[in-house]
Amino acid sequence: MLIFAKDITERDHRHSRENDNAPLREYMAYQRKLFPYTVIRAGLDLAYKELDDILNYVDNDYRKPEDSMRDEYPADIQEWYRQQFPWAGSFMEMADMHSLMVLLIKAMDSFRTYEKGNTYHWTVLYDTTRNIVRVYNELLSSDAGRARDIQLSQGVEVEFEDFVNNYWPHLEFMILSKPDFAHTRLMEHVRQVEDAIKQRMAEGEAPLAVLDQAAQEYALDPATLSLLRRDPISPHLAALQSFSLKEFPFESLSQKIPDDDPSSFAGLSRLDADYEKNFHLTRNPTSA
Repeated sequence: MLIFAKDITERDHRHSRENDNAPLREYMAYQRKLFPYTVIRAGLDLAYKELDDILNYVDNDYRKPEDSMRDEYPADIQEWYRQQFPWAGSFMEMADMHSLMVLLIKAMDSFRTYEKGNTYHWTVLYDTTRNIVRVYNELLSSDAGRARDIQLSQGVEVEFEDFVNNYWPHLEFMILSKPDFAHTRLMEHVRQVEDAIKQRMAEGEAPLAVLDQAAQEYALDPATLSLLRRDPISPHLAALQSFSLKEFPFESLSQKIPDDDPSSFAGLSRLDADYEKNFHLTRNPTSA
C-alpha cells in the first residue's frame, strides 16, 4: 500500500471539534463521502490504459493495434503526452511514466507492505489523479450511471486541490514552475526553496551548484534534484521503498499538539490539526 500524507484507506475519521463548528462539520462530512483509495487507483488505471494503448500504437509503426478499442490516435504523440500529463510530460519520457505506473499499481494492489514513493511517483500521481477527478466530476453532471461505475465518492464532486492538500506530502516537482492550483500550505516549502535558489543565482552562483545546496539546506526528497535536472531515471529512484506492516507510518498523526502550543490547534491530534488547516484553506481560497 502506498504511503500518503494520510491513510487513504481511512474514510470515517471524525474531527474532535466538528460538533462545535458547523462549517468544519460540513467539511469533514464531505471528506467521509470520498473514497481516497479508489480516487488514486482509478486514476492510475485510466492513465495506464491510455498510455499503454499509445505506446502499443507507436510500437506498431503508428498503426492501430488489432486489439485496440481506440477509434482515433493523436497526430502528434509527444504533444498529446504533454497535454494529457503536463507534469510528468515535462520531466520524463512516456516509457518511464508507464514503468512507474506499473510499480504504483502493484503497490496499490498489495496489502502486505507499505511502500514509500518519491518525487517521481508524486509527479505521476498528481497527473493521473487530476485526470480521473476531472472525468468523474464531469460524469456526475452528464452521465450519473457511468459516474457510479467509477464511484470516487458518495455522489459528490471531488475537489482536486483539497484532495492533494490532504494526501500529498510535498510538491517539490513544482519548484521553479507555476502551479495549476494554489496549494497554499504545500507551496510554502516550494517558495522557500525557490527564493533561496533565485537569491544565490542573482549572486552569480552556478545553477547546478545552487540546486545541490538547496537540496541539502531544505532536505529535499532524494529524487527531486534528478527530476528537476531531467536526468535519466535510475532503477534506484524508480523503485518504491518498502516497509513492514508493523512499521505503521501514520502513528505520528495521532500525537497531540501540546496544550501550551501558541497556535489555535493546541490540544488537537496532528491529524485533526492538518484537516482543520486545509479546511481553512477552503474558506479562504487563494489563486495559484
